[in-house]
Amino acid sequence: MAKIFVSFLGIGNYSKKPGYETATYFWPEKGNTEITVRFVQTAILTVLEQESPVDTFLLLCTEDSKEKHLHLLQKELQEHLPTGPMPTVPQQLVPTDMQPANQWKWFEQLLERIQPGDRLTIDFTHGMRAIPIVFSSAIGFLQRAKGVQLEHALYGWYDPAKKDEPHPIVDMRDFYIINDWTEAVARLADDADARKLGELAKTTRIDTLRPLADPSLISAFTEMTDCIRNVDVNNISNKVGGALNKVEQARKGATGSAQVMLDLVRDKFTGLASNHPASGRYDLPYFQTQLEIISLLLEHRLFMQAFTAMREFVGSIGMAGLTGKYANKKMSSSDGRRYRRRFAEVFVNMMQVPQEKWKFFNKNETDKETLMPWYEKLQNTGVEQQLRSFVKDLVDTRNGFDHAWTSKAEAYGTVEQDGRRYFEKLKNILEQLKEKGWI
Repeated sequence: MAKIFVSFLGIGNYSKKPGYETATYFWPEKGNTEITVRFVQTAILTVLEQESPVDTFLLLCTEDSKEKHLHLLQKELQEHLPTGPMPTVPQQLVPTDMQPANQWKWFEQLLERIQPGDRLTIDFTHGMRAIPIVFSSAIGFLQRAKGVQLEHALYGWYDPAKKDEPHPIVDMRDFYIINDWTEAVARLADDADARKLGELAKTTRIDTLRPLADPSLISAFTEMTDCIRNVDVNNISNKVGGALNKVEQARKGATGSAQVMLDLVRDKFTGLASNHPASGRYDLPYFQTQLEIISLLLEHRLFMQAFTAMREFVGSIGMAGLTGKYANKKMSSSDGRRYRRRFAEVFVNMMQVPQEKWKFFNKNETDKETLMPWYEKLQNTGVEQQLRSFVKDLVDTRNGFDHAWTSKAEAYGTVEQDGRRYFEKLKNILEQLKEKGWI
C-alpha cells in the first residue's frame, strides 16, 4: 500500500513565464512552518516529507503546462527536497478539449495508477475548472472500488490581494468523509446493515456528524438490524422503537447533514414500530407489524428472510384461530412456544395440499383435528382457497433457500415478483379477517 500524492500542473498567468509568483505557504494543521516557493506542490511535499514520505508523486498536466512549468517545478523540488520524490508525468498528457471522451481519459489516467489500499493525497489548487469534478469522482470511485484511503484533499489558498502575507494550505478531506457517512446511512436504510455506520463512528472527527456517532445510537441500530435480518418477528417492533427513541434524542443536538440523515432513518423504520403496545398474542397489531417487516425485507431484497416471515405469517393465521385451552397464550411463554411448534406447522401443511391428500399421523392428526373448526370457518368464507392458491409455492421457494437450491437446476428467477405477489395476497387476507372481526 503506497502513499500517493496527486496534483495538477497549471499554467497560471498566461502572459507571464513563469505563470506563478513566489509565495509563502503554511499548513495550519501541521504547525506554523512557512515555506516560500513558486509552486504549491513543493510546499505540500515539504510538509508531507517531514511527516510521512510520499512514495509516488503523480503529476497530471497538459502539453502547455508541461512545457511552461515542469522543468521549473523539478528544479524547485531538487532545491527544497533533494531526496524527495520527483513527479511522474503520464505519457498521455491531459487533453484540453472538453469532449466527454477526453474527460474519461483524465479519469482513467488517475485510476490506473492507484492500487487497492493506497493512501491518497490530492492537491486541487491548479488546473482547468473540470479538474475538481474529475478528481472528486475519482476519489469516490477509488474509495469504494479499491479501498483507497483519502488522507488529504488540499487547496493552496493564494490570495493575490495579500500576496506578501502567508497563504494557508487548506485540507478539505472532511467534506469527502461525508460521502462515507451518506453511504453508511444508505446501507442502514436500504439494506438494514449498520456495520459501516459502526465502523465510521469509531473514527469520526467531524463535530457536525457526532450525533450520528453516539455509541448508544449505533448499538440500538445494530440490535434493530440484527433483529430484522434474523426475522425475529416477536422482538422487531420493540427494537425499532428503542432505536427510534435514540434517533429522536440524537436529533435534538443535530444540525444540517446529520439531521437530514437521522430523518432518513426515522422515516424509513417508523412503520415497524407499532403504535400499540405489544400484547405478545396473535392480534391485529401483531399481524400488521409482520406485514411491515415483510415489506421492509422485500424492499431490502432480503428474500430468504421475507419468505421465512411470510411462511410464519401463514402459521400465525392458524394460531389465531385456536380455541379453548390453546387460545390466547403469550407467544413467549413455554406453552405459547410449544403450541406454535405444533399447530403452526400443521396449519401450513394443511394449506399446501387439497384436503383429500392430507396425511397426518399420531400427534399431528390430533392437532389437525383441533384446527379443523378454524379451517372450516376459513373455507366457508373463501380465505382457505386464497391461501391454498400460493402457500405451497411459497413454502417450496423458502425450502429452496434453505437448501441453497441444490435440489433445483437453478434458483427461481421470479423470486422478487412472487414475493411481492404473495405479500399482497397476505395483506388482502388480513384485511378480510379484520373485517369479519376474527383478528
